[in-house]
Amino acid sequence: MSTLTLNQARFLDLDDGRIAYYETGGGDHTIVWVHGLPLDSRSWAAQQDFFDPRARNVFLDLRGYGASDKLPASASSVTALYVSDLAALIRHLGLDRPMVVGFASAGHVALRFAAQHPALLGRLAVINGSPRFLTGPDWPYGFQEPTIERFTALAAHGGIEALTDALLDPKVVFADVPQRRAEDLGAWFREMSRQAGVDTLLGFFESIARDDDRALLPRITVPTLLLASALGQEVPTGVARWMRDTIPDARLAELPGADHFAFATRPEAVNHLLDTFLTTPGPA
Repeated sequence: MSTLTLNQARFLDLDDGRIAYYETGGGDHTIVWVHGLPLDSRSWAAQQDFFDPRARNVFLDLRGYGASDKLPASASSVTALYVSDLAALIRHLGLDRPMVVGFASAGHVALRFAAQHPALLGRLAVINGSPRFLTGPDWPYGFQEPTIERFTALAAHGGIEALTDALLDPKVVFADVPQRRAEDLGAWFREMSRQAGVDTLLGFFESIARDDDRALLPRITVPTLLLASALGQEVPTGVARWMRDTIPDARLAELPGADHFAFATRPEAVNHLLDTFLTTPGPA
């Protein structure tokens, strides 16, 4: 399996830091891949292997992750920063309406990006993403406030190891693979989490998790594919069903027996669905 290495990164310098990206593959289609918490671009190895013969692939390390610079102290909204970085990269590379794929927290970023920059992408695919991660009186999906407080307390008292242990608890995120595979994936993902560090991961719990982007979703005009893991606890399938009914041109594919990191634990199914969506003729 092909795996990116940090020394393969290229860089785009911005006013408040630089972002790292990687380019592989080639073809008539272009895909921009945006990883989620607590990973970086290396986590898309199964997608790189599958799509390199089919498409030009651009992988973005979000600020704080992989080879990108750490989060700037001036960032009041981590989501806004990530959306701006994604737009800057697409413009820098001169990409012509690529398909953007976002996983989990980056699925949230991709949803806002699609609503705010419709001219910069042709298709959108979201894997276990959500417009809102905190529950509320009219939103039963996601985390409750005590859960967020538990993660921030773990970061304060146990550092990156305690926070990583909680995020990659095999009982929560790897229920769809045998124990040995769960251990291998966990060890691989832990390396990425440690590379990111506490401050980067807290960017989710202290900023992204407090967004409510539900009102933006009707503004998404591009064809959208929503992939939802049936076993996922972080983002229940009800979120994707709600988004399917809210985004004008959305379709939903539920992944039975799949857990949160489905792109790594069920890559054959995920890759097939993404490839079919990418290559089906349509307005994009």
